[in-house]
Amino acid sequence: MEVEQNQACTELLLLVIDGQATEEQHRELMRHLEECESCRKEYLLSKSIKDSLKSHMKVNGTPKDLAKGFGKLHPK
Repeated sequence: MEVEQNQACTELLLLVIDGQATEEQHRELMRHLEECESCRKEYLLSKSIKDSLKSHMKVNGTPKDLAKGFGKLHPK
């Protein structure tokens, strides 16, 4: 049962990180993260990696289409 719950959380986490989650899915994940330290750590790591890559792309003059597409995955 725990494996299924972890898989569901990971799928939801990916949707949120990629900016594809609905508002309800986002709220559901945030509620879960308040109680689950391992998922919270995974979320923070994933978000940090994505933010770092996004920042690096801006600094190094990444092609505009690529940077714009990546920005859509995680709006501010």
